Amino acid sequence: MDSNLSLSYTEKDGILYPNIQISNDPKADQPLGRYGRMALEYLMENHPNRYTALKMDGSLMETMHRVQTEASNEIEALTQQMLQDDPMPQTEDTMERTRHLNSLKHSAEETVLSEIVLIPR
Repeated sequence: MDSNLSLSYTEKDGILYPNIQISNDPKADQPLGRYGRMALEYLMENHPNRYTALKMDGSLMETMHRVQTEASNEIEALTQQMLQDDPMPQTEDTMERTRHLNSLKHSAEETVLSEIVLIPR
């Protein structure tokens, strides 16, 4: 046993539990959004060695939160850019306007999935 290893413990119901944290990032406990979960699942299924390496060095959740943030920001930016090129229809029909915006968001999401989310980290 390594004598240099110094752990602190928390007592609960008469049992000592070691204070271990998986990540150094305080955001790691926050739930992942849709794109972070997709990236995590992709990494687990298609690149298990990379997944394990990120998990072991404590940067897995930090990386997935970064993917989530990048993807969300890029989808928003692409959607706004597409709206400049293809503006909202000038109609009172809310459904038509919603269809148009959803179509642009879907196109932006397809781009972001292939360029940001579904790549090995």
